[in-house]
Amino acid sequence: MAEPAVSPVVSVVVPCLNVVDVVDAQLKALAQQDLGAPFEVLLADNGSSDGLRERVPDWARTFGLDLHWVDASAVRGVSAARNAGLRAARADLVAVCDADDEVVPGWLRALVTAAADAAVVGGVNETTQINDAIRTTWRPGPPAGRLPTKLDFLPYAVGCNLAVHRDAALAVGGWDETYVAGGDDVDFSWRLQLAGHELALAPGAVVHYRYRTDLRGTARQFRHYARSEARLLRDFREQGARPSRPSRSAREAKWLVRHAHHLARDEAQRGRWICRAATLLGRLEGARTYRCWVG
Repeated sequence: MAEPAVSPVVSVVVPCLNVVDVVDAQLKALAQQDLGAPFEVLLADNGSSDGLRERVPDWARTFGLDLHWVDASAVRGVSAARNAGLRAARADLVAVCDADDEVVPGWLRALVTAAADAAVVGGVNETTQINDAIRTTWRPGPPAGRLPTKLDFLPYAVGCNLAVHRDAALAVGGWDETYVAGGDDVDFSWRLQLAGHELALAPGAVVHYRYRTDLRGTARQFRHYARSEARLLRDFREQGARPSRPSRSAREAKWLVRHAHHLARDEAQRGRWICRAATLLGRLEGARTYRCWVG
């Protein structure tokens, strides 16, 4: 008689959409975890057309992982993929990371340890290890030693580096699949906290976070993030979310005009200008769509 499979202490959900060319590094990093206890890895496939499912058995053998494919194609979006992984998870604790990042060896152990005293925990994103210097200058970078906040409200765990107790996540309905291209992780963390669950920082849970390498894609990301802030303000204003001072966007517009010559400068200065312009555009679009001005 075959011995029953050992139950994992944590399930790692990796949302996937056409990531065959990049996911190897993340799987190798997960295979190097020093947890000292069984864990499973779930590739939540959001509708890939690159043969992801067929590669899973080979990856499981190559990396020695308890690796599984999960059909997450019913609804497009990272939140839907996370929810599919959440429902398929065998462990009571569910960690989430992205396919194109790289977790450090102590990442999973740090999340599990911190989650002993909190319903949801967020790790730390490191941005210099796998990104070039120019792309790094386009972004402000993550806050040091704390979880990020938004709209002068609650902190949140970034969606590519967190762990949550499965029952708590299911009790709030998981990730809101109508948040697309930004705001999903903020909304998820805020709803958990407003439901009475504690959010904590896991400082040893470090992820080498990979930036987008193309300027067009980066600017689009900034635009979507800024637009999502207006929806977050609309959805959580009554609970305490607050807009910034109205002069912030006016100051930003003046800066863009004064520094328009950066468009003719080097790639670093041009990229910073375009990303700031995309952010302002996203705020304007968000105000029009959600009737909320974030400042």
